[in-house]
Amino acid sequence: MMSKKIIALFILTIASQTSYAQSPEYIYRNAKDSLRNFYVVRQPAGSIKGAIVLVSIGLSDSAKKAAYAKGILLMTAVPTDAYPDFLIGSLVPERLDSMISEAILKYKIPGRKIVIGGMSAAGTAAVRFAEYCSQGKSVFGIRPLAVFAADPPLDYERLYNESENAVLRNYSADAVAEGKQLMSFFKDKLKGAPGDNRPAYQQASPFSHTVKQGGNASVLTDMHVRMYAEPDINWWINNRRKDLYDLNVLDLAAFINQLKLLGNNNAELIVTSNKGYGKDGSRHPHSWSIVDETDLLNWCIHLFENH
Repeated sequence: MMSKKIIALFILTIASQTSYAQSPEYIYRNAKDSLRNFYVVRQPAGSIKGAIVLVSIGLSDSAKKAAYAKGILLMTAVPTDAYPDFLIGSLVPERLDSMISEAILKYKIPGRKIVIGGMSAAGTAAVRFAEYCSQGKSVFGIRPLAVFAADPPLDYERLYNESENAVLRNYSADAVAEGKQLMSFFKDKLKGAPGDNRPAYQQASPFSHTVKQGGNASVLTDMHVRMYAEPDINWWINNRRKDLYDLNVLDLAAFINQLKLLGNNNAELIVTSNKGYGKDGSRHPHSWSIVDETDLLNWCIHLFENH
């Protein structure tokens, strides 16, 4: 999952990265609030082929320069700094809908060619937005060409159980604190634990393993979908006392498999090994570094050029 500290770090990173060719433009929806409900746009050198919308995270400087040269508009959207809001509620998808529609009109993004993605809970928000649009809920008629996410939680029943396990095991202080926060959040928003109100969890989850056809995931049968995971189980056991039942990869494998069963041959799970490292160089498989940014850009360009 994505802690509030990481969300804050992403926001600071977005605000500090200006050392590349394109000049970023900051659009604050509330002039008095620079921490949430804003987006950053970086236009390419020439004509725009399409736009990549990243939820609360930015690409590396080298990837930004490559996007600039290849005609990709980059947009970092920060709808909130309260990460549980990425998981449930209308605030995030509605803000993304409004922000993206503004960008489409202002920067004349051709054919509304949008790819959206994110990391961890922000990746969950990207999947939720793709489903929101596929369900016809976008007020502005937006429908992304594709969605991608790095290690997002998708099944809230499993996520609740993971949180409960972390609290009971009492091994990692950070995991215990986050577990307590998520359990309290889910109990409040979904009126109890999964055993008390399973239908609410099934209806809220971007993917539900206990619902026929994966629940909300079934609306993504004709969208390009790419999920990234690095399931280094020995690292999780040794460092967090977590097992496979506690990892997001369980959701992602089932999610992609279900989409393929429903006929989506453009759904893929990219499993990496020894690529997960934090910005400080420390090993952590739940990190943005599991995404090969060059390959991601090439994937997006292929989509923009063929749709």
